[in-house]
Amino acid sequence: MDEQVQNSVPPEFKPMPKLSAEQVEMLKAVARERAIAQAAAEAPPQPPQNQRIAAPPPSMLPPQVQPQVIYVRRNFTVAELLLILLLSCGLVAGTQALWGLGSRILPQVEIKVK
Repeated sequence: MDEQVQNSVPPEFKPMPKLSAEQVEMLKAVARERAIAQAAAEAPPQPPQNQRIAAPPPSMLPPQVQPQVIYVRRNFTVAELLLILLLSCGLVAGTQALWGLGSRILPQVEIKVK
């Protein structure tokens, strides 16, 4: 039981020694070189920029995959049915109102000729 308690106590914190400006610059240079080497190892080789890459012939290109369009038939929802009902009633009532307005006003129009 004592071993568990002793192991759970964190070790004492030791402060890092102070670094001089030259040491910091040297550490930065080493880190920069390592980062460049790591990036160069991970990146694929690139051709020189002054040379153009010829496109592969069409026979070597992968065929174009056409997206599949799937039509799904579904029933109307209650909201869609109510919207259709309201639009159709409004269309019929509007047509009747315009027809009635036109049949009342047009006969009253007189054309006077001098």
